[in-house]
Amino acid sequence: MPRCRPGDGGAAAGGVPARGRDAACRREGFVSLDTSRGGGTETLVFLAIAALAVVLVITGPTVDDHRIAVLLAAAVVIGGLPHGALDPWIAWRAALWRTWRGAVVFHVVYIAAAASVVVGWLAAPAAGLALFLAVSAWHFAGDWPLPSVLRPLVGTALLAFPAWHWPVEVEHLLTLLGGEGGKTLAGVLGDAGPALTLVALLAAAGLAIRKATLAALELTTLATLGTLLPPLAYFVVYFCFLHSPRHLRQAAAGANAHTRRRLLAVIALYTALALFCFASASPWLADIASPRWDDDLVRIVFIALAALTVPHMCVMALAARRSVRPA
Repeated sequence: MPRCRPGDGGAAAGGVPARGRDAACRREGFVSLDTSRGGGTETLVFLAIAALAVVLVITGPTVDDHRIAVLLAAAVVIGGLPHGALDPWIAWRAALWRTWRGAVVFHVVYIAAAASVVVGWLAAPAAGLALFLAVSAWHFAGDWPLPSVLRPLVGTALLAFPAWHWPVEVEHLLTLLGGEGGKTLAGVLGDAGPALTLVALLAAAGLAIRKATLAALELTTLATLGTLLPPLAYFVVYFCFLHSPRHLRQAAAGANAHTRRRLLAVIALYTALALFCFASASPWLADIASPRWDDDLVRIVFIALAALTVPHMCVMALAARRSVRPA
């Protein structure tokens, strides 16, 4: 069996069967870079949390905006940031850097990309928001094995579900993030909601026909949650309990105990660094004209996510070209 190297993965290569090569890669710390494999433990956790969230929204007391903002920030820090914190590890395992000089270059480029997103958003909020939504739609749709033509449509549908059913709340949120341009984007997403929901449900049916039952169930559940949950709650349930855990599970697939400890150390270090950077920058990210701290907190959270999403997607795309995912 040939040894695993950057460029090897789950696909057959050099006459070696895909399954055998994937096993070899796992033994040496690599697994296939297939971000659309569902059906892990995170699916069951996501479904349980989704059901609990729906019950709480229907039967529980109304939660004020201040608490929602705090819950959003806490959920993103605990459940969201850690999966992006693995980017240096992913880049190293994909041989995007292997020396100290390479490490410095990687971190400088990564930080510059994140900073450029922040500066661009502050200079042109509507354009920054539009870019963030487009990038997020493409990235999130990678959670399922979809045809390329459906991926942008299903990804946009994830944004359109709440915009269609919660137009006032989504308009407030996107206006907060992107000004009048954000308000326009909310209207466009809401208007496209029925058609995009139909596309998403047809995609789910296609997944079911292809025996990807859990993937179909996840997508159908998200369409339902977009109807029943307020937008921020919907985002937290999806991002923190399905998308991020899936990424972490795939990154740790096949890892031994020593490697998992190293992963935890990487996650802790880079999550702490990200928190420090954005806490330090929060006076510039907040809207000085806003009289509400909860609005400022929501704005800071989403700008921070945008700043990290762009370089994160670049790392994932470059690693995917080498067909490996680090473990």
